[in-house]
Amino acid sequence: MARSCLIHGAIAGLVVLLVCGLPWADEPLSASGKLARLISNQAAPDSREAAVEEWILPKWLDDLLTHVPASDQGDDHLKAAPQDDNRDVPDQPPAAAGPVGQYSVEEVEAELEQTLAAVGSGPQQAQPDVEPLLEDSGFAAPPPIAPLYSSPPLEGEGVWTGEDLPADAQGKPLVYRTVYRPSVEFPNSVVYMAVFDMKRIKLRFFIGNTEPGIYQISEPRHNERLSRIIAITNAMWMQQHARGAGAIFRSQVVYPMVEGMATLVVYTDESVDVIEWTDDIPLRMVKDARQLRHLIVKDGKVVERIAKRDKIEDSEIGLGGFLVDNNGASTMRSQFWFLANRTAFGIRDDGNLVFAMGHHISTKDLAKALVLAGCKRAIHGDANIHNIVCNFYFRNEKDKVVRRDRLSPEQLKYTMSRYDTGYAKDFFAFYEK
Repeated sequence: MARSCLIHGAIAGLVVLLVCGLPWADEPLSASGKLARLISNQAAPDSREAAVEEWILPKWLDDLLTHVPASDQGDDHLKAAPQDDNRDVPDQPPAAAGPVGQYSVEEVEAELEQTLAAVGSGPQQAQPDVEPLLEDSGFAAPPPIAPLYSSPPLEGEGVWTGEDLPADAQGKPLVYRTVYRPSVEFPNSVVYMAVFDMKRIKLRFFIGNTEPGIYQISEPRHNERLSRIIAITNAMWMQQHARGAGAIFRSQVVYPMVEGMATLVVYTDESVDVIEWTDDIPLRMVKDARQLRHLIVKDGKVVERIAKRDKIEDSEIGLGGFLVDNNGASTMRSQFWFLANRTAFGIRDDGNLVFAMGHHISTKDLAKALVLAGCKRAIHGDANIHNIVCNFYFRNEKDKVVRRDRLSPEQLKYTMSRYDTGYAKDFFAFYEK
């Protein structure tokens, strides 16, 4: 206790020194520190540019300010909601889980057509005109997805647009986005999706500053050109909740990788994939990787059931009581406990990555949206309204961030500045190459 107070007092004193003008040493920042500095210095909410002097934080001070003493890491803020033993409550690292029941994109589309006819709400909504693609962009928008519902209409539903999204110096889109309602049972389930051009974008994984693995990567050797940032998304559940999930950071194994577990992987050649991990993959080929449970899309089909502990179970991911509604109450006492705010990552045959953010949605309906977006495999991301993030950053001709936006209007506004001073949980950053 005395040690904790002493450390807190020292940190408070250092903060006072910083405000009053502490001299800055010319030492390199860690990758996560550079990211925080870049966004806090450059991304003004009101789009106004300001000249910013680049101050360098001494490593000894960076280490002290980001260190969390073991004696202070209480568990009160991590208390779980009551758990249902019959639901997704792992008590050990999960064994490899394989898909049992799946359905294809053709089956999904047929189901959509049948349901639309059954609704009887009038003729199908006319498709908005798809914006013309820029010549020689090399990155075409995916084909439109026919809406399941015609009433009430949802503006731009199923149509991919690059309007008001990050673009390269020639004005060619780096990202397309759309919105879609994929659920037959729950018409108010909405998914916002963004597809990234991975030929012109590179992806990087960052360890949250309260994750245990952060102490292994305090001095990464590989720093990024952070002025090229275009987007940041959440990653997966925190390590203590995603029991047994592995992680690799800049070719360094932070948490042991699990055979057969769903994995978002970034290879050293900058290509990205979503796979079931196998120990046959040489670690020297992997730059970053993060794992969570089972694939939610496999072979272009929604995974409906999985084999788990020698039993066949539903593929819904509930995290044993940690799913909460927008008021913070556990969903586990509800009949529709699986309806939540969720994110996921999917990979297309063209190598482009799709990020999906769903509201009031099940795992399988979120997966269905990714199938309709052309994804062949997908992995669940984070969940709950405070943890789902997709921020876009807009740069001027000098690569200074002058504006930012969010993928979903339902994403909480305060999360747009979440990474201005670093963040406690893992995340992914997208950079223009």
